[in-house]
This record gives sequence, C-alpha cells and structure tokens, in this order.
Amino acid sequence: MPDRPNILLMISHDLGTHVGPYGSEVEFTPALNRLAKEGIAFDRHFVTSPGCSQSRSTLVTGRYPHSNGQFGLSHLGWELNRDEELLPAVLRRNGYQTALFGIWHLHEWTLDGFGQISDDVSVVDSSPEGFAEVAADRAVDWLKSNQDNEAPFYLHVGFWEAHRPFCGQPGDPSKLPEPDLADIEVPDYLPDNEPTRREFFHLKHSVKAVDNAVDKLLTTLANTGHAENTLVIFTADHGLPFPRAKGTLYDPGVQVAFTARLPGEIPANSRTTELTSNIDVMPSLLQLGGIDIGDRIQGRSMLPILRGNSETVRSSVFTEKTYHEHYDPIRSIRTDRFKYIRNFEERPQLLMPSDIYNSPTRQSMTCDAEFWNHRPAEEFYDLDNDPGETNSIADHSELPNLRQQLLQWMESTDDALLNGPIPRPGH
Repeated sequence: MPDRPNILLMISHDLGTHVGPYGSEVEFTPALNRLAKEGIAFDRHFVTSPGCSQSRSTLVTGRYPHSNGQFGLSHLGWELNRDEELLPAVLRRNGYQTALFGIWHLHEWTLDGFGQISDDVSVVDSSPEGFAEVAADRAVDWLKSNQDNEAPFYLHVGFWEAHRPFCGQPGDPSKLPEPDLADIEVPDYLPDNEPTRREFFHLKHSVKAVDNAVDKLLTTLANTGHAENTLVIFTADHGLPFPRAKGTLYDPGVQVAFTARLPGEIPANSRTTELTSNIDVMPSLLQLGGIDIGDRIQGRSMLPILRGNSETVRSSVFTEKTYHEHYDPIRSIRTDRFKYIRNFEERPQLLMPSDIYNSPTRQSMTCDAEFWNHRPAEEFYDLDNDPGETNSIADHSELPNLRQQLLQWMESTDDALLNGPIPRPGH
C-alpha cells in the first residue's frame, strides 16, 4: 500500500440511498453492489444540507454551508467565501494530480484547484458533460492517458443523474418501454399509486445510467493497474427529488449512500451504522494522504471507521437549509434516536423546489393540508418509534438537551442566522 493512495470520488445528483447496497434497485446496480462488497457501506451517512451546491460545498471544504458562505445554489448567486481552501487545491499543493469531469455545481473560481477539467464542465447548471455516460467516458480517457504518471491522483466525477428529468441522456421517457408497474417499489413516505410508480420506473433508468458509469470507471482502474492503490468513493449530494426528501431535513432529504473501497486498508464486505456526515470526508482524505487537516475544518476524520474499527467519530450530525429556490431557514440535530428541527420562519409544511412541486407524484397527493399547514417552530421526533418523522412530539425529556446542543453548534460555528434573516446575494 503506497503512503498516498489515489482517490476516485464519484458523486451523483439527487440520488439519496436509492441504489442496491441500500436495498433499492438491487438488480439495476451490479457495479455499485460489487463496490460495496469489496469495501464498506455506511448505513447512516448524512449530508449537511439538502441542496446541491450547499452539500457539495461541505464535501470539498470540510465546513458547514453557513460557515463557508454557500447559503444557497451557485446558479442563483451564492458562492463560497473567497478564502476557503478546497480539497482539490490542498491535494494538488501536496503533490496530487487533480481532475474534474461532469457536475461540479460550485462557482467557476473554485475550479482553480483542478489541473484538468472538461472543456464544458458543468459548473452551475446542467450540460451534456454532466450525464453519467459522458462524464465517465471523459474520466476514463483521462485515466488511460495518465496511467504511467507516478504521482497520486484525485479524480472527481459528478453525475447529473438522478436529477429530474429522469432517464439520463437523452432524458426522454417516451423512448422507454411501457413499464410493468406491479414490480415497482415506492418508499413509505410517498403515495403508492400509478403516477409515483411510473416516476420510479423512469428513475430506475437514471440509476442504471449511474451504475453503468461506475462500472466503466472501476473497469478502467483495474485495466490501468490502479485498482489496488486507489480509494474509490461513491456518494450523492442529497436525497431523491420527491416530496419529503430533497429540500427537507427529514432523513430522506439528507441521508445518502456512501460506499468506499481501498484494498488492504478497508475491510471487504463490511458495513457500519456509525453516524457520519459529508463534512467528515475532507479531513478523512487529508489524513489518509498524510496531509495536515488544519484548524478551520469543522469535520472529523472517519478514517478509523473506514479501516473497520468500531470507534465512534460523532454522537450527532447537524444539518441545515437556508435557501433553495426560496428562503427557508431551518437547522437540525440528529442523534442515534432523536431528531430536533428548528424552523426559523413561518413556512408551509412542505416547501418544495419547482421540479418536485410540478411532478406527477406531487400532483397525485391530494391532501392539501400536508403541504399548506404551517410548520411548527420546533419539530422533535423519536426515530425508533417514528422512523418516518410524521408525529412531532411537543414535550419530551430529551427536547431541551437537543435544543441546547443545536444552539451551541450555531454559536460555535458563527451561524449568521442567529443575527436575523439572511438576505439574498445583492440585497
């Protein structure tokens, strides 16, 4: 095992945990199933935010969105603080080759840490370069052209799928066969009806496109002699683009797949139920590469867990939302058993991005109260007895403790929300 292994990080759009290693679409994801069996799968891995740019900002800074400045989506004017140190730049400064293909979804100046990118890399919005097939082909070409370079590499590959519209390139459901809806499984938090089943049939093909791309990259690593000395990570930026998932701090919005493989370092066919967050990824990669983590990073290295140790890195995870399309300031703490959510403005129960609001699934949900009732200022859930987070408890012995922990976290990380509403950029 080299002192500094290569790193291949693959991240999907809007995929949550909807892949085989987590019990969904098992027959559609043989490559991801194999990756999990050859390494480790994290059963309780969360992102800091259910928004694309915000979650990705944490992944590459090791800091919360409200700390690094990414309060909202990059194509709506939000961008990282200019003094943030990004993972690819730190790795490149320490001798790594760095390359990016596919979706990035942060402001253009943040690309400075990459030695090579696609000519049309998707920085702030969708482009053909982000489709899983195209991004994987670009990354495969790069791996082949760099197979004789002795320096370690960091290769970041972002897949557009499973963002809406589903089905991947070219994204046209009319080209798919008529589905057998009887075979479609729908998560418990969604209505099990014809429109939702049809959407999940289309979603399957986006998931399949992702798995095909993963297969290409894993095959190329093996063919170029890099499989044994490359840390491979597959994850997602947030939950599925459906009601009660993307854009919310409920588990379906912020829980994502995280699988990793590194022969000789990560035990094969292992799983962990330890709580982890994508804020912990950057410090883990730096520690693995023998690079100083520094004082600004707010995450904690989960390298002991990756190596198969039973060490607990954290007892809770914190999540946040400030903006997506709308101002929706929320903060949350989740422990093994409980979740506390603080809603800082009066908002409808479900405030959804437009692509979700206009979806067939949402249109099939006829209970208007579920959407338009006002959220309470506080939500508290006992996840052991209410895993769907549907029955908020107004009075519980653990509520004051979690309320205080959330406040302390906001204070210690200088959350500007404590000082009042956060205006949009330029206002």
